[in-house]
Amino acid sequence: MMHIARRQMTLLMRSHWLAGFGLLFSSLAVMVAFLGNTGGSGFDGFNRMTASLLNINLLLIPLLSLLIGSLFLSGEKEDRWLMLLLTYPVSPWSVILGKYTGLFVAIWSVLTFGYGAALLVIFFLGAGVSISLLLLFYLYSILLAAICLSLAMVIGTIAKSRFQALGISLIVWAFLVLFYEFIIMGLSMLLMKQWLLPMLTVSIFLNPIELIRVQSILSLDGASVFGPRLYDLTIWADGMMGKMLFILAVLLWMVLPVVFSVRRLKRGVADE
Repeated sequence: MMHIARRQMTLLMRSHWLAGFGLLFSSLAVMVAFLGNTGGSGFDGFNRMTASLLNINLLLIPLLSLLIGSLFLSGEKEDRWLMLLLTYPVSPWSVILGKYTGLFVAIWSVLTFGYGAALLVIFFLGAGVSISLLLLFYLYSILLAAICLSLAMVIGTIAKSRFQALGISLIVWAFLVLFYEFIIMGLSMLLMKQWLLPMLTVSIFLNPIELIRVQSILSLDGASVFGPRLYDLTIWADGMMGKMLFILAVLLWMVLPVVFSVRRLKRGVADE
């Protein structure tokens, strides 16, 4: 498994995709840190700078993770290299976990570089920085990449070609990031008032990107952006039970897609 992970990481590190994303992410993070500090807000609490960085994370990290993970896996399927690998004494679990680990380490290095560059800009500007808050924000970004890579493993194993994987990844990304919120807003207009809060609570756990977004805002003490109608939701989600369910939901979103990918790969070997 470690050999597969090292090979996957080496291939991805040489990829123009990762270099391009690293440059884009670092540039945007530095720009947000520089321009967002014009009011002297710094990285402390929910303000213009942290809200902008959060939006960049929620847009770019899922897109990168879904595209890179699914395209690498489907590409090796299309080239028959994956099936050749499975003829050796190596289990589908080792293949999927090895590829997942290699891809994750590569994306993690890019995110670390981008956050490091933004932190340097904030430091030289003399803005206020809450280290614990920054580390928490960084942790949420890593979790977001890990979840989306798990989903990318599913897409990579079900897609028959790179082109199909690209299309499915873009559809999944658009649904989770762009359309999901509008669908929930539409449903909320049709439901009775007493069902509104349970529906919104369930909807947060059904979308991993929404889950990370809500927890990030709560961690930044920005619960007021949800408005007074969702006050009960923010109190519950920020409590012990809400945090435990958040951890459980993140683990499920990371583990279940990987398990499905392994089962799908085993079925693919059996059909050969």
